[in-house]
Amino acid sequence: MSPDASPALEATPELKPRRSELTAHRPPLHALTGIRFFAATYVVVFHTRFAELARARVSNAAGNFFANGYLAVPLFFLLSGFILAYTYEGQIATRSDHRRFWEARFARIWPLYALSLVASAAVFGVIPRLPVAAATVFMLQSWNPLNLGMAGAWNAVCWTLSTEALFYLLFPFVQTWLDRRSRHAQSLFLAIVILICIVCNTSWRSLGYSPVVGAYRYIPLALIHVPEFLTGVALGNLYLRWRSQQTAKPELPGKGWWTWIAAVVALLLLCRANGPLTSLIVPVFAALLFGLAAEPSLLRRVLSTPALLLGGQISYGMYLMQLPCKAAIDGFLVRHHSNSLTVRFGGDFAALLVVSYIGFKLVEDPSRKLLRSAFAGIEARRKRVAI
Repeated sequence: MSPDASPALEATPELKPRRSELTAHRPPLHALTGIRFFAATYVVVFHTRFAELARARVSNAAGNFFANGYLAVPLFFLLSGFILAYTYEGQIATRSDHRRFWEARFARIWPLYALSLVASAAVFGVIPRLPVAAATVFMLQSWNPLNLGMAGAWNAVCWTLSTEALFYLLFPFVQTWLDRRSRHAQSLFLAIVILICIVCNTSWRSLGYSPVVGAYRYIPLALIHVPEFLTGVALGNLYLRWRSQQTAKPELPGKGWWTWIAAVVALLLLCRANGPLTSLIVPVFAALLFGLAAEPSLLRRVLSTPALLLGGQISYGMYLMQLPCKAAIDGFLVRHHSNSLTVRFGGDFAALLVVSYIGFKLVEDPSRKLLRSAFAGIEARRKRVAI
């Protein structure tokens, strides 16, 4: 995931605005928080046998839909780039800004990430050997082209957080560069990164899913997905430029057709077997995110409901804790002679929601505030020493 951390929760920027018209008062994009819950749920279902059963009992299209749950990962990467651009555009120009950005990201994602590693070690009873464990703790496991297997070590889904760590490292430099570009240059940049996603079919390159052949065996998994993140960043910047040029309420005209067309096309692609057309999911997801941000629609209203906003808030925990939670609950149910897939999935999912909510309330949110306060204290002492 984000499978990331959940930057969509950050309705206000983490840095002091440099000009009064910047993001201090940008409204939260609630629909982009709500859609995270569906994306996280899609990944959770992907890690079940629903695809196999759907093919046998319903249709190939239904089976393909469940088997394509891994494609929620590029959606998370796009979301991450879009919301970071929306939050930090115009405010991240200096080295001090960069440092505070990285501190904010660390405070946001690492505590629950570390808890997921502890939970995985407790449930599975295995900790990787020291070099792999150290790389995983420091979120570097998907950066190594010489040992692609280490990306899935410990808690397999954490490879996406390692990938996000690379995104966060790059973001301040990319955003600073885009801040100085014209709208036309930003549009060209967006077109280029989308073209890279399509030509390289980056969305298909996921841990253990697509074959690692040819030149891809020499490219770190994290690096392969950078164009998806950059697509989100460019799209977020263009959305802000577009919105600033609207004289009336900054929304697309019509009745949500843009959003619904993008959603239907995405659904059709997700119901196909993976292949060359899979690469089109990135521009389709990009169109969907732009529509949800810019266009009033029933889908946007549904995704902005309180229940789905809460689901979006706990989606980070859902993503990280899904494997240890599933193993623990499945073991309990099997011991009590329940092998029904429906019962097991229901038990797994209910437990995951509870664990994710507790993790958000007791670990994720408090730890973020505590670490941000500690970093602020360090920054204040640094300034006093400089004076």
